[in-house]
Amino acid sequence: MKFEVYRKKAQGEEKIEELNGATRGGKAYVFWNPDFEEYVVTLKENASDVKPVEDVKYYFKAKLDDKEVKSTDIDFTCDLDIFLEDADGNPLDGLECKMTLSDGSIRQGKFVKGFLELKEVPRGKFKIEIDGYSPSTLHGAVA
Repeated sequence: MKFEVYRKKAQGEEKIEELNGATRGGKAYVFWNPDFEEYVVTLKENASDVKPVEDVKYYFKAKLDDKEVKSTDIDFTCDLDIFLEDADGNPLDGLECKMTLSDGSIRQGKFVKGFLELKEVPRGKFKIEIDGYSPSTLHGAVA
């Protein structure tokens, strides 16, 4: 059993990996760890200053002899860590915030010693509104 992993972008799609799978109990299995790089962005006051994020989708094909099955598109999420400090370089602590993510969902959080950690954030632009901080709204992107 072979699995092929594909990446789709606006300019086309490409096979990025081929894996050998195993079958057990009539089901096929394979383990794949995507190779993603760490992405660092500086938050901006104006949303138009944030670079657009390229739309990328993944899918796989399972192949056995002359048979082939294609998966639906797979969207990845990532963990997002934000560090924020004031103009004097002091980490913000205890400030509440609300984030609007690219999929329209809203998350709330609190900065602890300058850090805010969010799990399973979708790719794309986001807006963060921070109570008690100026500027009160910042923008960024998860690539």
